[in-house]
Amino acid sequence: MSTELHGLGGGASSSSDGWKNALSGLDATLEHRGDVTVLRVHGEVDAYTLPAWRRLLDEAAAAATAPGPMVIDISGLGFMSCRSLVILAEEAEAWLRRGIRVRVVGDRLVVGRVVAVLDLHVLRPVHSRLEDALADPPPSGRFHGIGPRASWRGHAGTAERNPL
Repeated sequence: MSTELHGLGGGASSSSDGWKNALSGLDATLEHRGDVTVLRVHGEVDAYTLPAWRRLLDEAAAAATAPGPMVIDISGLGFMSCRSLVILAEEAEAWLRRGIRVRVVGDRLVVGRVVAVLDLHVLRPVHSRLEDALADPPPSGRFHGIGPRASWRGHAGTAERNPL
């Protein structure tokens, strides 16, 4: 297991813990565990830090190699905007075309619900622990969760499954 330090231009500085943007309060470490690339992010990803978030994802993509998966651990974030999740999903689709599958680690209740509401199926399933994401087997062709292949309809707290 090795940690790579990333110093990006524009106010970013490298610290012993990894990449840190001194102006935004966003920092991260990038490490390799065998063929798995793990990006751990801390701080906040909001409108102010979106440019740094994009640079961070670009650096992670450059460090990842197929067929190894990329694990994005966002459990250390205090705040993550919906737009930053959409950006992550867009990047994940591009990485998938390169043969790199994304696994997300975060609060399954909060992040999982936002991922489901925004229908960001490329980010599913959301893992609650890094160990779970690392142990996730390669995709079997089965679909995880609610999304384009199934929908939920209901009202006043009731829901009924409506397969498409």
